[in-house]
Amino acid sequence: MHSWTSQHELRWRALAPFGVEIDGDLAEPMSEAAASCFVALLYEHGLAVARRQSLGMDRQTALMALIGPIVRRPQENGYISTDNDERASRTELSFHADAAYTDAPFAALSLHAIDVVDGASSTRFANAERAYGSLPPALRDRLDDARADMISPTLEGVGVRASETPEAKAALHAEFPAVRVNPRTGRPCIGVSEMHTVRLLGMSWEESRSLLAAVFAHIYADANTMEHVWNVGDLVVWDNLTLQHARGSLMGVGRRVLQRVVAGAAEQETDMGVFLKAAQI
Repeated sequence: MHSWTSQHELRWRALAPFGVEIDGDLAEPMSEAAASCFVALLYEHGLAVARRQSLGMDRQTALMALIGPIVRRPQENGYISTDNDERASRTELSFHADAAYTDAPFAALSLHAIDVVDGASSTRFANAERAYGSLPPALRDRLDDARADMISPTLEGVGVRASETPEAKAALHAEFPAVRVNPRTGRPCIGVSEMHTVRLLGMSWEESRSLLAAVFAHIYADANTMEHVWNVGDLVVWDNLTLQHARGSLMGVGRRVLQRVVAGAAEQETDMGVFLKAAQI
């Protein structure tokens, strides 16, 4: 375990293989210096965890507003709960970055455990920036030149690898580079994911499937992933391009209520609205 560091009124330590843990009561407003340090740590490490928190929606929103404008759509901010009888509330989610099938993927996401069975459920993270930097050169060269067919999947597709099916069902298709530059850090990240990438364009489905399988084996390797096991009071904040996230099935984990706030960018109020209207989701 890494040792604690105190910097600009913020106490933190590095996690393995990536991320930081912050020690302190985030219900209290931060000084300007501490707020700047918090944002810098997130951009450097991709993920921040704080335990034993008790944050109302207003305070969590104020914390996320340090990163960027809050995405003001009801379906993005609120509660992710197993109380909902819909199958989507408990289904498995494969690795993805939220809104990666649009021009404006979300900047950062936050989840705060309001009511969970301690130790019963988790969220997994894969570092898309770190994985890009360690790709074998030949594989990186192929990915650098590639463009991907990215989808917003139907419910049946959210827990599987879209590239394994030649004609994956989708609410929306869009074309984007397979490598995306994170506008907050200026660093490249792998932009393809299990949930959202059907195929790489300009090659046969078999060739695309094989290349994506090699990329996924690299990004989702144990050494490049971490699992956060939820306990009441946990707050997790992550950069949505630096990291991809996933979860297992929530069947049998008991009641699980997470408070969610999303930071985005100004263009998401227009561009994302067009995408969502077109997809009717």
